Amino acid sequence: MSVDRETPALDALRAADIRPERQGAARTRHLSAPQRELYFWILREFAAARPPSGEATRAAATGLGIDPAEALAVLAREDLVHVDRNGRPLMAYPFSAKPRGHRVLIDSKHWVEAMCAIDALGIAPMLGVRIEIHSLDPVNAGEVWVRLDPSEGAWWEPQEAVVLSGSACCEGPSFRGCCDVLNFFETRENAERYLAEHGEVSGHPISLSEAIEAGRIVFGDVLREED
Repeated sequence: MSVDRETPALDALRAADIRPERQGAARTRHLSAPQRELYFWILREFAAARPPSGEATRAAATGLGIDPAEALAVLAREDLVHVDRNGRPLMAYPFSAKPRGHRVLIDSKHWVEAMCAIDALGIAPMLGVRIEIHSLDPVNAGEVWVRLDPSEGAWWEPQEAVVLSGSACCEGPSFRGCCDVLNFFETRENAERYLAEHGEVSGHPISLSEAIEAGRIVFGDVLREED
């Protein structure tokens, strides 16, 4: 998809301050080949519902012939992976090691946690497998369910569900700006109520179809090797 032609999904990503350099294969453009392989390894560990420990992550980096501390610093600088003081990855977009309220069942096998609604929706195109998302509307705690299958399409309940695309700030990593804002809502009215009650947040509700496309734009080509 050309990023030069405006679409609702691209407009939504702009509202969330997810710039072109954070979309698709461009996310890893500034990584060396071994750093990219470390990132891919971390993502696959999260996808298998086994977020890696600091020790395992350091061992994986060493096995790729790179300095673990330097590699993790680069991944943090590129806003791809963030770790705790022991080097344990806490988040590797689209995944989180801690509960975020967006539970995702991957290929009917593994439950994982996504950082936000767009991240959850990006898991299916990134891995090329079907997923189910279970999330709660932050206004009334109502459940939003989404099923995505790369070969068959998408279904969701309730049919009126939307995603709020926006950000609380435009500086720093995504987890500080947009991840807490990008939520599922049962209705557009709930999303607009959330905006009205959170003056620090800018943004607008988008349809599930637009949110699914936004997830594909951000994560669909992440695991693609460079040509």
